Amino acid sequence: MHKCLVEICEEFETLKGFLKSPTKEQEETVNKLFAQFMECFPTIKEEKLEYPHEFVEDVRLYNEGIEIVHKKFEDIQIRYLMLSDFYDFVRLTHKYKKV
Repeated sequence: MHKCLVEICEEFETLKGFLKSPTKEQEETVNKLFAQFMECFPTIKEEKLEYPHEFVEDVRLYNEGIEIVHKKFEDIQIRYLMLSDFYDFVRLTHKYKKV
């Protein structure tokens, strides 16, 4: 797995209890990780083919500036859930092992 994605997963593991009562620091972390994911994912070239189409499309559309996708990801919980889905996928497929 690409180094930038591993780093995102490692930091994502620190977000305990986010959906119940997020702190300002956790919200900042989610926003930072989301931005890193949107920047990193397009750079992984052929590795993208190993991930569900939904990740590839959401990142592509977001980075193309599609308004409806930007609107969707304005919600910090949606940002968190996308990161969570990615984290769960890479854990289930053994691409990432928790440190």
